[in-house]
Amino acid sequence: MKEDFLHYVWRYQKFNKIDLETTDGGLVKTIKTGFAHHNSGPDFQHAKILVDEMEWNGAVEIHIKSSDWNRHHHHHDPNYENVVLHVVWQNDKPIQHPDGSKIPTIELKDRVDYTLIEKFEKLQNSQDEIPCAGHWFEVSDLHKSEMLEKVLVERLHRKSEKAKTHFFGTQNWDQASYFMLLSAMGFKVNQHPFEHLAEILPYSLIKKYRANVFQLEALLFGCSGFLNSSFEDSYPNQLKKEWEFLKHKHHATLGSPMNVHEWRFLRLRPANFPTIRLAELAQILHIFPSIFDSFVIDLNLKSIQKRMKVKVSDYWLNHYQFDKESKFRKKQLGENSIKTLIINCLPPLLALYANSVGEEKYMDKAIQLLNGIKAEKNYITKKFSDLGEEITSAFDSQAMIQLHNDYCQPKKCLDCSIGLSILKA
Repeated sequence: MKEDFLHYVWRYQKFNKIDLETTDGGLVKTIKTGFAHHNSGPDFQHAKILVDEMEWNGAVEIHIKSSDWNRHHHHHDPNYENVVLHVVWQNDKPIQHPDGSKIPTIELKDRVDYTLIEKFEKLQNSQDEIPCAGHWFEVSDLHKSEMLEKVLVERLHRKSEKAKTHFFGTQNWDQASYFMLLSAMGFKVNQHPFEHLAEILPYSLIKKYRANVFQLEALLFGCSGFLNSSFEDSYPNQLKKEWEFLKHKHHATLGSPMNVHEWRFLRLRPANFPTIRLAELAQILHIFPSIFDSFVIDLNLKSIQKRMKVKVSDYWLNHYQFDKESKFRKKQLGENSIKTLIINCLPPLLALYANSVGEEKYMDKAIQLLNGIKAEKNYITKKFSDLGEEITSAFDSQAMIQLHNDYCQPKKCLDCSIGLSILKA
């Protein structure tokens, strides 16, 4: 038995309420179950309970065993003094308030239908990555779409959390947009180094030099630690010279340069090396006068996709790293990379802006944007596709990734409308 299952049983009153009595024989009726409370304090707040026709208003606390009350030290916590009902699976010990009064307790172990317990345990013990895979076809499209929309919004808000600090710290939407862009530019492997770079190289400085790609590269490669070596090629030496000048000029604005060892090259295709990504980033920063205006206010997906097909500066046409010449090859962001960048940057930024200014139309824009982009293909989307789900847009794929990672993997079926519909069936 798990406590979260008892929360579900109480919340939806999934137990036999005929002649329900406290462990002391008091007749119990539930008027209001209360509201689930996830912070410190009792599990359900603002409940209304009748015990022998006397009305009690307060909190409800739930435990597997009544003795858990003391084991969790609730008897020393004033937050629990307003508990009017203790709901337990097994009553193994009488529990009292500090003043010596008994806490009304109901025991549920003989009042819950075994088939409900069996369904829950089957979901919890499932070996499938999607625990409800065996019941997927039984779930209505309404429950599925409801859950997918919920988790998509959760995903957008979670992705925008990091940028919150950059906005609320500076009150500058371009800085927040810049941070989101760099976070996305790192993709999975170099996400953290790119975020570090955004923290030490402010957008105000980028904007000052955005007209000159060479100076942008000097700032980006200098702050990222790639210009700390001695070079044979003339181009990195020119960048290094420019970096030393800019570093001295803006020492009060710049943070401490990164260590080059923060960047990861291992198991990456050369086209995805952080050096190439930085060269591409310089071009992107060059062509967008204001990241925020382009990505949020004047949002035009086709225009952004077209403008992001940037080509690197000449040196990188036959280099993937400084001083290591390679075969000549045109390098530019491909369609899949651009799609990934947009998915990981624009919708979370729109969600953050919508939440900050209280204008829901920007959240609608985020969802509309995702609906207009083709779905990603990965092992998670394949699992849902194998269950018969049609995955056409990034809305679908992003929602399914979130559902899989935050609900299916930790088996939070009781927090999922899909799981709940299976239990209610």
